[in-house]
Amino acid sequence: MIIDGHSHVTLPVEEHIKAMDAAGIDKTVLFSTTFHPEINRNFTEVRSSMEFLNDLLAGKKGSMIEARQKSVSELMDAIKQYPDRYIGFGAVPAGLELKPTLQYVAENIQKNNLSGMGEFTLGSGQIYLLKNIFEASKEFRNLPIWIHAFFPLTFQDIKEISELAKDYSETPVILGHLGGSNWLETVALVKEISNMYLDTSAFYSTFVLQCIINEVPEKCFFGVDRPFGDLLLSKNAVLQSAKTSAVANAVLGENIAKLLNVA
Repeated sequence: MIIDGHSHVTLPVEEHIKAMDAAGIDKTVLFSTTFHPEINRNFTEVRSSMEFLNDLLAGKKGSMIEARQKSVSELMDAIKQYPDRYIGFGAVPAGLELKPTLQYVAENIQKNNLSGMGEFTLGSGQIYLLKNIFEASKEFRNLPIWIHAFFPLTFQDIKEISELAKDYSETPVILGHLGGSNWLETVALVKEISNMYLDTSAFYSTFVLQCIINEVPEKCFFGVDRPFGDLLLSKNAVLQSAKTSAVANAVLGENIAKLLNVA
């Protein structure tokens, strides 16, 4: 079974399913989103979407509670349409006090039977805002936490994530994009800390992808990050980079299926 471990709701949903079929992707771990660059009609609109994304990644948008609640509703609509193809991860505002964090997770993640929390996009120096997210994970049977780990995060930020992972050793922590430009140091942390994993989407280079998936194949999850990645190209990159079929199978689906108990 081939599972895309990280893509966002894209519109229209039916086109995503067609693309999955064409690329031979059996299931997708689907994430909510607060904007839809895939429906932009021209470059000016794309620029506006990218400016929004850059502000989001820099932590300039705040908790966006209402927008995130709307995005979870949109996510659930997609899952209800294709329950056999989608597994849901829902966005949770970081930086809230513990009680409202727990309430938000109960109402938006647990109630909807979502499998994890994320994508968390924080600015550099803001990792402390995840403390109550980890507390919520522990409260709700160790929900996996998916964290964007490319720019603008530095390796110091990734080290702070690893400290939280050590403190909450039963909580699976998935670092997005192989740690970005900090991939070499990030791999060392993932090898050391049993509950930390890597997502391959938006990999830094094919050389980096090849190095990492063959070094720690049991800790890597195939990801596309649609609409920013292409399903077929992303899958073929893993197939061409894997030294053995066992490595390819583990990365392309076996690892995430085991973590999320996907049959």
